[in-house]
Amino acid sequence: MRKLILQLHLWVGLTAGAILSIVGITGSIYVFQPELTAALYSELYQRADPNANVIDPRTIVAKAEAQFGGEVKTILFPLRELENYIVKVEGKKEFVFYDGATGAYLGEMAKRRGILEDVLEIHRQLTIGEMGSTVTGIASLLLVIVLLSSGLYLWLPYKKKQLKEGLRLKSNASFKRRNYDVHKVFGFYFIIPLFLVSITGVYFAFPEQVQAVADYVTGTQEPTPDVKKIKSAYRTDLPEVNIVQALDMMETMYPGYHKRNLIMPKDSADRVYFSVVNTAEVDAGPEYRPQVYIDQYTGKILFAYEPHTAPAGHQLTRNWFVPIHFGEIGGWFTRILWFITGLMPAVLWVSGIIIWLNRTSKIKKVSLLLWKNAEQIT
Repeated sequence: MRKLILQLHLWVGLTAGAILSIVGITGSIYVFQPELTAALYSELYQRADPNANVIDPRTIVAKAEAQFGGEVKTILFPLRELENYIVKVEGKKEFVFYDGATGAYLGEMAKRRGILEDVLEIHRQLTIGEMGSTVTGIASLLLVIVLLSSGLYLWLPYKKKQLKEGLRLKSNASFKRRNYDVHKVFGFYFIIPLFLVSITGVYFAFPEQVQAVADYVTGTQEPTPDVKKIKSAYRTDLPEVNIVQALDMMETMYPGYHKRNLIMPKDSADRVYFSVVNTAEVDAGPEYRPQVYIDQYTGKILFAYEPHTAPAGHQLTRNWFVPIHFGEIGGWFTRILWFITGLMPAVLWVSGIIIWLNRTSKIKKVSLLLWKNAEQIT
């Protein structure tokens, strides 16, 4: 049984490990996305006076529409180290930036997060779209189901006195022994962080399936609505809800929350969407993020996700999975720990390859020796 599990651990690790290494390294980078984005594009994301009050978004809407001659379709509000407004205007491909305090126009960028948007695409989809998302999801699932469980089984010592050997790196060891210890010891200490990162990562690749499991485990009976199917009922007798009215609804419905984003309809069947969040800074704990879908003609709420009153299964995935996956559940401590955790798949993959090559080399030497002995006998 041990040999069978070892072979399973070996071959799954050699194949899935390459994908997990890429996903892990890009994930480590993205843990500090707010700070890195603000540093790389400070002229766009940092305002002149960080202590000044944030300007009313209606002023930004008026400026953007007057400047570019189209309606504002998307607003991303100042949050999480990103201090300025990011706006998408109808007919313009680029995101445009306005100072969060003065409303001054700062410039434009094709992607709202620049190079970090590319890092996220590699992390989620390996740059190959939905197929890449499926591949990363399967690799994460293999890590949870096969690699971590089989690794823990193989780590368990035969005798209690050997337990210490699995908990520390030996001093004055050879390269081969040190590499083996790195694989065994680091794999053990990071088993829980790797499990949490991976199981929540599977959710982003297979949201419906993971949600079904979460609903089953928590005993949730209410079905999760497919937000892609939430549409407005086309009307000709009513005017469309405009962006100022949508901003009013955000403030009226959630006065104690911070505005996160507002997206206006793209066509006659689309709906108004906005979300708010409980904190404006990168903080510890669950993320409470109400999300609201509104009929663009009647102003009626088609669906609203309420984080405090939603069914348990929905709260588990929506309130907890995002901060857990990005390392924000414990503040700076878990963010730093998650950064290191993201490097572990690459460390374990490389050290595992070296272990495999060393064993392969020994097998070749033994085979060659047996062959020579057989020739001498004949």
